[in-house]
Amino acid sequence: MHATEARIARAATTHKLKFTLPGPMTIVDTLANEHYRDKIEMAFAFARLLNEEARELEAIGVDVVQFDEPAFNVYMREAVEWGVEALHIAREGLKCTTAVHICYGYGIEANVKWKTTLGESWRQYAEVFPALDRSKLDQVSLECAASKVPLELISLLKNKTVLVGAIDVASDAVETPEQVAATIRAAMKHVEPERIQPCTNCGMAPMGRDVATGKLRALAGGAAIVRRELGR
Repeated sequence: MHATEARIARAATTHKLKFTLPGPMTIVDTLANEHYRDKIEMAFAFARLLNEEARELEAIGVDVVQFDEPAFNVYMREAVEWGVEALHIAREGLKCTTAVHICYGYGIEANVKWKTTLGESWRQYAEVFPALDRSKLDQVSLECAASKVPLELISLLKNKTVLVGAIDVASDAVETPEQVAATIRAAMKHVEPERIQPCTNCGMAPMGRDVATGKLRALAGGAAIVRRELGR
């Protein structure tokens, strides 16, 4: 499905290239099932299709394949029981870096309203991080900026590269590089800097191009500030 896009992107840069795909649990969360015995069987079937897609992307030259699983923040028990296993099927045989992204959604109205129901402390990560830390995936991408996630939870990811969301995708306000740097520094209290990669909380598809570009510039600027502070 994404071969043409991946080839165009690969031809446009010599830098590392990451491509994102929806995770199997998140796909089946929005589908009616009239064929498979249960949702798990359906998810595993989609995981095998995702694996075909991911293998093609790797062959084209994609360096990182990321599976987006916001459903892991909704169905925490199921994520541990079979969601991680579905991701293992989706990544089977890949030699490139693999990541899973667990966010609280785009900045669209439905997600913003849902976030108001989560309380003052968003601790959903605590239930899935131990299972992900034992998983075969290399990286875990999460939401840290302008959220109610207790950052100490990321210390549960002892063996993974942690992609620290330092850009709020639920607001059109463009962060400053210093604000991004502050989020990175806060994460460094719980994860050593060698394992941190700054990123956005989630995708920026609903945003105007100018806003999205400004936020990405701030992300790069904030990361540069912290690298200088670390002498790198």
